Amino acid sequence: MLINVRDNEGNLYVKDVLDIDFDMNIKEKGGQYVVYVSNKYYIDNKFSKKADAESEMLRVADCRNKLEDELRSWT
Repeated sequence: MLINVRDNEGNLYVKDVLDIDFDMNIKEKGGQYVVYVSNKYYIDNKFSKKADAESEMLRVADCRNKLEDELRSWT
């Protein structure tokens, strides 16, 4: 699964979810909420409500967990 992320300078990247060293958190920036997937990248969406950002963070975590489960059962 590919995910659109930006670095701290605002540059856009498309990364494989399995290549990201996840350490997710939410930060407020200019009245909007941003989901950081690591200390280097954040999701290329901003949210007006913290609850929406939290839902997105949990969705990404769920996708990553499902991918790992699929890889374990594939062998």
